[in-house]
Amino acid sequence: MTLLWNGDVLPTVATSQILMRRHRPQTLITTDGHFGPKTGNAVWKFQDHHTLSRDQIIGPITWHKLEDVSRLRTLDVVDGTDSSLVQLEANDLRRAGFDPIVLFGMSNGLEVAMNEIAARGGNGQTMLLRFHGHGNNGLQNVTGGEINGAPHLAAISLSNYGQIEHLLVRIKRIFVEFGAVQLLGCDVGGGKGTGLVERLAQTWGVPVTAGIHTQFGGGRATFRFEGATVSKFPGGDSLKGWSAAMEQRHGMQSENS
Repeated sequence: MTLLWNGDVLPTVATSQILMRRHRPQTLITTDGHFGPKTGNAVWKFQDHHTLSRDQIIGPITWHKLEDVSRLRTLDVVDGTDSSLVQLEANDLRRAGFDPIVLFGMSNGLEVAMNEIAARGGNGQTMLLRFHGHGNNGLQNVTGGEINGAPHLAAISLSNYGQIEHLLVRIKRIFVEFGAVQLLGCDVGGGKGTGLVERLAQTWGVPVTAGIHTQFGGGRATFRFEGATVSKFPGGDSLKGWSAAMEQRHGMQSENS
């Protein structure tokens, strides 16, 4: 199951590049968010150093090793109201060594979700947060099951942002500055959804990425976007500018792990 591979252009690629710069064997690739041959070679060297399968792909085993050496975390939130998401995505995550937060339909479930994320995320210790649930343009379901008839305040959306921003900001402290968020619902970043992605990036202080089209669940689709994505960055930055800034602030250090 692949998280990142050749051709990906994402904030999480930059996260990985920074970690490979910081940790043995410390391959000093440019942090740019583009997974090309040089990044693949750096992944190979990292895998070789840690006696992992040398496939030049960042799958769960390599990702977990990046977590281990950096003492950082990945959090997943799965909307358990839809049984198919539990059977497919939650179980996929568990088999891959992740420990998803599975939440069921409830009014004001977003507050429960933010409290659970804050409790697990630590202070500056989370490098990736992923939301698995149904979506629509400018809406990511969190504890609501299907889009129509979802309980009150069970989703993150443009239409309820004013009501929920004080809940969302509770988890800002969990992120390492070069971390990222992924909204894995269908169509979340399409149309007016770019506005939601942008507002979340400002609220959380890390890049946020959402898919533009349908996202299927299960198997490889549990861990990857399908098709085009949109990413927004704190301060209105670009992937290139944010990646360079993160390298300057975090990628020049070396650690012993």
